[in-house]
Amino acid sequence: MDNKKGKISKKDLETIFKSLEIPFNEGISSDKNKNAEARIVYWDYFWEPLVASGKEYATNVLYQVSFFSKISRHKKLLLLKKKLAEKEIFVAIEHEYNQKEQNWHSYFKVEVLEDLYEKFE
Repeated sequence: MDNKKGKISKKDLETIFKSLEIPFNEGISSDKNKNAEARIVYWDYFWEPLVASGKEYATNVLYQVSFFSKISRHKKLLLLKKKLAEKEIFVAIEHEYNQKEQNWHSYFKVEVLEDLYEKFE
């Protein structure tokens, strides 16, 4: 997968998002957050089972994290990158400008270690 060193849990990732004090949503963007100065939308798109002794014990889940803002190099995006690096998660961030929405879309992938079955046990 992509992250250059460490792994992060979904709980830790969400804790980092909360610490930024900006709106964030999993899956789809919230209409009420659409006009926020900065916001995050993230979703999973790839699951890789981790197997030992013939049993799946965890899953590497790849998430896309999309950061939307009215300006490029938003201070909260830089802070997000810094907080991930402090956890030894080094991400490559891509950027594009959405003319119609008049905002910047910065996005990256992050590998998260999860127990997908945890909620069902």
